[in-house]
Formats: sequence, structure tokens, C-alpha cells
Amino acid sequence: MLIPFLALIRKDLRLFFSDPRAVLMSVVAPIAIASFFGYIFGGGAGNPDNSRIPILVADLDGSSLSGEIVSRLAADPSLDVKPATPEQAREAVRNGKATVAFVIPRNFADAAAHAFLTGARKPEVGMLFDPSHGLEMRMLQGMLAGAVMGAAGKQIFAAGR
Repeated sequence: MLIPFLALIRKDLRLFFSDPRAVLMSVVAPIAIASFFGYIFGGGAGNPDNSRIPILVADLDGSSLSGEIVSRLAADPSLDVKPATPEQAREAVRNGKATVAFVIPRNFADAAAHAFLTGARKPEVGMLFDPSHGLEMRMLQGMLAGAVMGAAGKQIFAAGR
């Protein structure tokens, strides 16, 4: 039973390789198409900063909590985080040099601790953004929320030790 099966395979391979167009379209064309799309959408491995989202952070609080938030954002490989004043951040977003700017208000850490302990109103981080980058804005809001929760959790559990 195996010998007739091998004979069928051998016959089909001979037929296949006797037609150069079939070989070209089955082997070379998919490789060329995949290479083309990889070149267009891949961004290239030689430049990892190619797709980093430029954001500015104005840390008016200067506390260890706000510093931890900024360092968590800066550690993300998809973000290009730079410090700025609120005025510089507003101007950079307005001119299209930054997609988003976060402004951490004064007394943010104290207000966050007070809100956590008493249930008072939570402090808000200001966000300046270019309206043409709506998708990035929503993604960055989530990344900021994750950084704030991670930093606050770290501070709360470190204080309890």
C-alpha cells in the first residue's frame, strides 16, 4: 500500500516541477509578497524608536509617587517620554511635536492618599492631546491609569511594611 502512494507523490512532484510558472507562483511569489508587507508594516528591526509615541510630562508635584508614575511611563518601550513645563507641553502638542502631554498637578500624592483613605474625590492628571490622534489618546489614558495604579499600589504596600 505504501509503494503506490509513493508513486503518486513522485508523479505529482514531477508534474509540478515540470511547470516553471507553477513553481514560481507557489514558492517565489509568497516570499516576495511577505517581504513587501514586512518592509511596509514592520518598521524595520534596525530602528526600534521608529514607532515610539512622543509624550511630554509636566510633573508639578515632584513627589515620589509622581516620580514613580513618570518612570513607569518612561520604562514602556512604546513611549518616548520627555519632561516639560505645562506651557512647553501645551505648545508642543499644539504644534504636533508631541501626541499627548500629561500634567501631574501640585499635591497630587497628598490628594491621592487622602482620596484613598477617606473616599474623597480623586485627583486628576491633566491631559493635553492632539484631537487627530484619538486612538493613541485612549491607549495612553489606559497606560497612564496603569502607571498610576501600579505606582500607588507600590507606595501603599511599601508604607505598610
